[in-house]
Amino acid sequence: MVMQTQSRVRRWGPVTSQLVRRLVVDTEPVNQVALARDLKVSQPRISQILQLLVRHGVNAECLHDPEQRRRMVSLYVTHHRPFMVSESLLYGLDQPYVQARQVVEAAHRQKVRFAVSADLAPDLIAPWRTPTLTVIYTNASLDLAPSVFVPAMTRGEATILVRQVSDESLLEPWPISRLDIPIAHPVQQVWDLFDLGGEDRLEAAERLLGALG
Repeated sequence: MVMQTQSRVRRWGPVTSQLVRRLVVDTEPVNQVALARDLKVSQPRISQILQLLVRHGVNAECLHDPEQRRRMVSLYVTHHRPFMVSESLLYGLDQPYVQARQVVEAAHRQKVRFAVSADLAPDLIAPWRTPTLTVIYTNASLDLAPSVFVPAMTRGEATILVRQVSDESLLEPWPISRLDIPIAHPVQQVWDLFDLGGEDRLEAAERLLGALG
């Protein structure tokens, strides 16, 4: 997959991104009425998004084809950007899974919705690389113990990246999530692997897509 410079492409809205995440993993034929109901939008809006995908070379009649799914993922990587309220870089000394559970426990205590993405989430589906920096999406700010996490100045120093987003569809846990670590949709995980960067992460993205079929 090749991701174009984001400043040169049109940014998708939350509904378009949510629909594409759904279509990438759907094995059933497209049912616009059901999709409109589930995404709480009108059927014409669903039709409009499908037509957009067709204009980008996606065959709307063959979305079950792995090549069509990969094409949609490539479009997602290029056009999606989370609508962020804030972003916090943090550093912790514990192992990645321990750190993730510490954030999860804090989110539960503070009644904050969340979902764990790359690096850690892909390791639960298609292990390839040791997690070093993990993105966690939330719908509100998190108060994390300063004895556990301290602010980091750059991504290279950070071990946790907390993104508060306005699009709560990103917080819907993937059905095969572990009970202790609810994970984000795999397509969003792929986006985060590309966003975090590095050849090993791109390989991890390919393996994650392969695990989805």
